[in-house]
Amino acid sequence: MSKKFLNDPRAFSLIEVLMAISLFTFLVVGVLTMTTMGIKTNSYAQHHTKAVQLAESGLELLRRVDYATQLAAFDGVVNDYGTIPQYLEYRRSFQVTYAADISVLQVTVTWRTQRTVSFPIVLTTQRAAL
Repeated sequence: MSKKFLNDPRAFSLIEVLMAISLFTFLVVGVLTMTTMGIKTNSYAQHHTKAVQLAESGLELLRRVDYATQLAAFDGVVNDYGTIPQYLEYRRSFQVTYAADISVLQVTVTWRTQRTVSFPIVLTTQRAAL
């Protein structure tokens, strides 16, 4: 190498190049981490929204059945993973505390993704006998 390139004041030193590379790496890692967290958050929000919809549809199902003859039959019924059509990763369970005048209806929905099971979504309401 000629001395012309080694002593050129316009050239970058080794320390400047290493600092630039480390700063660039730090920024790229930060952006990739934020992107990954955003994807996970969006996935969780999508599953949570679908779980709430399935729980609400379960409550509507319990509201439609005949109070006196069929409601008590739903106590302890579980739609296990893969048994809800089109929603194979969701599990829905019903709990009915039956009484002659007012019953408590509870629907619990969980989902599983990549070896993890979510926190349950629980919706509870009361239904009066008419």
